[in-house]
Amino acid sequence: MVNNLKPECSFASWYPQFRKDSLNATILDIPEEVLKYLEHDAFILPIEATNSGLQNPEWLDGSPVINEEQSLDFQPTFPQFSKKIQDVIDEYDAVFIKSNWSSPLDATWVAPTKTLKCKTLEEVYLLLKSSDRIAKDLSNVKNYTNNENSLTPCIILKQWRDINPCTEFRCFVVNNELTAISQRDISQYHSYNDSEKFNIQTDIKSLFMERIKDRFPLNHYSFDVVRFKKEKVKIIDFGPLDESATKGTLFTYEEIQNEIKHIPEFRFIGEEIGIQPKAPNHICVPQEVNEFFTSNESSSLLDIIQQEVASQQKESESKT
Repeated sequence: MVNNLKPECSFASWYPQFRKDSLNATILDIPEEVLKYLEHDAFILPIEATNSGLQNPEWLDGSPVINEEQSLDFQPTFPQFSKKIQDVIDEYDAVFIKSNWSSPLDATWVAPTKTLKCKTLEEVYLLLKSSDRIAKDLSNVKNYTNNENSLTPCIILKQWRDINPCTEFRCFVVNNELTAISQRDISQYHSYNDSEKFNIQTDIKSLFMERIKDRFPLNHYSFDVVRFKKEKVKIIDFGPLDESATKGTLFTYEEIQNEIKHIPEFRFIGEEIGIQPKAPNHICVPQEVNEFFTSNESSSLLDIIQQEVASQQKESESKT
């Protein structure tokens, strides 16, 4: 919901001020023509993305992702924007992508690596085009265009880093005070958190007091960090303080708001029996693909996509 997606938590809003305390990232405003392309239902990659060197990408059923080598008349192309993306990929070697608030976590099913790690233009556009989370972000940006907190739709390319889940933490701020710190990955027991609990709490509190407090514009919010080693903590993201922000942590919203007396309280799974069930990783398959699996047993997924592309081409030709 747009009420939960506060403009202050949009990456482009906070990153310039906290750049030195965050992971490396590049922000690219999305041009109007690219925005229209991302909002359109047709699943066709830009010409320059289909030639980006991705080797043999496959869908879930093993059939290859469509490759528009036949140069369709209506296949889009965004040479300047795509070059900006490619330049960042070349600089970072690999990138993690997101939009103003969200990453395309729901679209990893379409990525050849089944992760959010992108090394080619094709991987970037596949994730952007396949994600409902990205689509909702872009739609919600429009809701701010007519008020004082107007936003520009953008994509963020973060330099990819392999991060150990035991080093990630979600922190909660109430009335401008760091109230709670939670182990971010609650599906596993990490002995690291038990042995380093004092240092973890001290380092995160120091980051908050010295670099975040009174600089971030909200009084109630959450933020995620990664602690690479002692006294080296980096900001990953900021978020709202509401029930959506507390999901997947060891605190409830009510506890954070009303019950914590000794702040900041640090919670982590302290033994194997404390492991929580891992949240299901839902695969968000587009409706057309879902219909394929139930009604097109004799055709390959590539066949049905090619039929859809041909149909769209005929429709386009009939309008000219």
